[in-house]
Amino acid sequence: MNDLDWLVGRRFVELVRNECTWHLVFDNRDGISAACLWRLLEGGRIRLTSQDDGHQFGLPAPVDAVVETNQQIAGATVAAVRLAAGTLDLEITFSTGHAIQLLPDSAGYESWQAWRPDYQFIACGGGELVVFGPEDRK
Repeated sequence: MNDLDWLVGRRFVELVRNECTWHLVFDNRDGISAACLWRLLEGGRIRLTSQDDGHQFGLPAPVDAVVETNQQIAGATVAAVRLAAGTLDLEITFSTGHAIQLLPDSAGYESWQAWRPDYQFIACGGGELVVFGPEDRK
């Protein structure tokens, strides 16, 4: 079991972009904010990444990572969560077979944060996961 197994069974509501931060919103007021590279996998292959957003790549219109991701997995439930020790690479697999991978890309900055009511999980630079819970609010 890892610190983020509580996500299993949660329903993915939507992906939202706020300038340089991407927010994965789940039911039950749970979520993840990513300030690092993320990618959406389909069938084990890269469908798109956060860096593709806004690029046209010869397509009729630029890639809209929010729209594309929401079309693929909105309403899907989390089937599995894998957190890599040491790097804090995070993979969330959905009932659709899609997966989102968060890939920390800085040794100094916080890469992502996850939260659920009363808890916050922060992927710190250097690969340390810091967890704050109700006992830390005293």
